[in-house]
Order: sequence, then structure tokens, then C-alpha cells
Amino acid sequence: MRYNLWFGVYENGRVEKSGDLRRSFLNAHNPSPLPFSVSEVGAEVFGEEYYPTLRKVAISVAQMLVEKELRREDRYVIALVRTLDEINNTANLLDEKLRELKEVKESELVREFEEKILELKRFRGEIEREIEVVMRKIAPNVSEIVGEKIGARLLEKAGSLEKLAEMPASTIQVIGAEKSLFKALARMRKGRKAKVPKHGVIFQHPFIKTLPKKKRGKMARFMAGKLAIAARIDYFKGELNEKLAEEVRGKYEQLSRK
Repeated sequence: MRYNLWFGVYENGRVEKSGDLRRSFLNAHNPSPLPFSVSEVGAEVFGEEYYPTLRKVAISVAQMLVEKELRREDRYVIALVRTLDEINNTANLLDEKLRELKEVKESELVREFEEKILELKRFRGEIEREIEVVMRKIAPNVSEIVGEKIGARLLEKAGSLEKLAEMPASTIQVIGAEKSLFKALARMRKGRKAKVPKHGVIFQHPFIKTLPKKKRGKMARFMAGKLAIAARIDYFKGELNEKLAEEVRGKYEQLSRK
């Protein structure tokens, strides 16, 4: 009988070692109980390195599965954010049409139309809550610093949690202000004066927008630096480090007092 073991195929007392241990680990499905000891057969193949190799492969497979799950979840967040944008645009357009209809005539049809718009807005709230739940799961540190809404927007602009984790703080600082940045750089290349944006999406955070203008750039740089660290922790570990958010709050309080 043929058995698919985590390190290869076992048949008629012989082992054909796998060339891809992670794949064979995932495909190791057999009837239970087995008529032989997997560890004893494995020891014949790996010797004293059997258990260290098993541990290494198991960890590698676990990391691969976690990364795969993260990729699926962050794509979900990105899709939700873009759906939310479409709903906002649609709701605004429908509100305009509703006002036009009401100016002409109030009718049962107009009231039904208004109720449909309200249903759409209620659904918008459900999407926002779903974004909060998923962001807390896949990016707890980013969410702790800037909140789930801004964090999700950063993720959407970056394209994935992995890409956000790879970005330097200087790039995170101006995510969402790319058009203004490119225009400024184009003017500078032509020898003209230009105002380079100091912040993008993160300007929506009250720790930045409530500060005096001359202090916003400093706060944005500090926050972006902590977000760069937070994104890497979220991508590679996924454990909450409350110290990062506390440091951001401390910096805000310091700048507020000056």
C-alpha cells in the first residue's frame, strides 16, 4: 500500500523522499492508525535530524498558511474600502436626485425611493463595522495607532499589508497625497517653487489635523515612523504592541503643550 508521509512516499518498505517537504507535509493524509511508526521510518531517512527537520518544516508551513490567510484578508479589506467609496458616491448622487424629485412632487414612489436610500446608508454602516473587525484581526497595531478606518485606507492605498510593511516612513507619511507630491516635484524639476505635501491619509487623524499648521509636519513624521514599525509587526507577528500607540499619544500631548 502507498502512504503519503510528510517527508515523502512510503511503499513496500521503501521511501521516496520528497523534493518539496512543505508540499508533502500538506499532502500527508493517510488512514489511521498506520501499520508502522512514521518517526522510525523518518529516522531511517534523516537520522538524528528527523525531529529538527520536522519542526523546521512545520514552522515553515504554518508561516506560509498565515501569510496566505493574511493576503486573503487584506484583499478583503481593500475590496470593502473600495465598495464603501462606491456606496458613498452612489448615496450622494441619489440624495441629489431625491431632492430634485421632492421639489417637483411628494408621492408614494418618492417616499419608497427615500427608504431605499436609507437602506443603502444602513448597509454602508455594516460595511464600516466589518472593516473594523477585520482590521483589528490583521492589523491590530496599525489600527491601535490611527484607528481602523484610516488604517484600512492606508492598506487600500498601499495595495496589501505586505507592501505597507515594506514602505519607509517617508512614503507612509504622504500616502494619499501622491497627486500633490508629483505636481510639486514636476514644478521643482522645472525650477519653480512648489509646496511638497507633509501628509496624506494620516492627516484625517485628530492628532494631526487639530494641531497648529506649523506642528502638523512634525507630528505626521513621528506618526508615520511608528506606523512603519506597526505594519511590520502586524505582517510578521500580528501581536498587539500598545507601546507604539502610547508613544504617538505622548508625542501629540507634547506638541499640544508647546
